Amino acid sequence: MAKKGLVFIQNEYPKQSEDYLYRQIYRFIPEFGKPIKTIIEVEIYENNICVISFYECNKGTEKTKYKLRSNIGGGHTRAIFRACLEAYYNLKEDFALVFSATNDIGKVEEDNSRYSAYLLFLSRYFKNYENYDRQGSIALNTLMLYHRTFQYKIEADIFYTEFEKKVELNINDVDVQSDKA
Repeated sequence: MAKKGLVFIQNEYPKQSEDYLYRQIYRFIPEFGKPIKTIIEVEIYENNICVISFYECNKGTEKTKYKLRSNIGGGHTRAIFRACLEAYYNLKEDFALVFSATNDIGKVEEDNSRYSAYLLFLSRYFKNYENYDRQGSIALNTLMLYHRTFQYKIEADIFYTEFEKKVELNINDVDVQSDKA
């Protein structure tokens, strides 16, 4: 039987069109409940910026895997969020944390339930949350936070602006596709 908890699998390096330095891949299986495997990706960018995302193993396609919901409860969801934080804390250095709360397939919502859950979780469980500067977009369901003493603030702000543009393009692409359906 597979080991439960957060397990580092491997580092992946970018393909031609990707611009991260490398991506850490983790597998997470909760200590309780259904043994649903979750894949957690920690993409590392220049200037100590990381983007964390996760999805259920073997569900969806490359384009839809982040949008699919799993049939899990609140405790399981919180365990996945904690595993994401553990992966972030494993970085050992000071990193800006960026995420996007993807909309469900075929839906575009401002302040979606995933985004609200992430914000609530971070405000309760992120170490020294009050010492971190945050910027986010309810319309795009994105957030970045970094410590007030973070040395790459300007670079992180520039990265986040570009990140938001990519998220907005993806949302608009979904809008166009759903209009054609």
